[in-house]
Amino acid sequence: MDTRLRKTIAEEAAEYRPLLYRMALTQLKNAAAAEDATQETLLAAIEKADSFERRSTLRTWLFSILRFKILDVMRDQSKSRRRDSGLPAEHAVIDDDNSRTFDTLFDDSGCWIDTKDVWTNPHTVAERDAFFKVLEVCMTRLPARTSRAFLMREWLELDPPEICRELGISQGNLRILLYRARMQLRLCLDLNWQRD
Repeated sequence: MDTRLRKTIAEEAAEYRPLLYRMALTQLKNAAAAEDATQETLLAAIEKADSFERRSTLRTWLFSILRFKILDVMRDQSKSRRRDSGLPAEHAVIDDDNSRTFDTLFDDSGCWIDTKDVWTNPHTVAERDAFFKVLEVCMTRLPARTSRAFLMREWLELDPPEICRELGISQGNLRILLYRARMQLRLCLDLNWQRD
């Protein structure tokens, strides 16, 4: 592993630390857990610096690492709450009967379908980065609870019952929060994001 590459990634990643921490704190609602998730993200980025292929921005790569770190913390917290409450652990059932999912990866002759990576086009990358900057500003304008519910559903891809448990709300309330978030984000993006 090239030590210069590792050092470069470490220096660049450190610039995103406050942003990563804010995202983790928004989701975890615990400063210590958010700090741990942020540190683990930065350590993972430094350790895996050679796997960063620059097909996406460093920021995108870091946030994808953070996403999984947040999910790990939430799972651990959920297990801890279950253990503390005396409830039996859930047993995961692995279903091998999802062959249709794999069929979409192959053509009729059984060869891999080569999907073109649109994210490597410089114009597309610049447009995506501009979009996410505007989206981030729009997200800060949402009420905290609405923003958190939206991020849990759309970014962390949690199921509604899990979000409801985490936020202590009903499914109906969650639907309303998500609807309001989408409408407010749509309005904000329509007003602030300039497409070509």
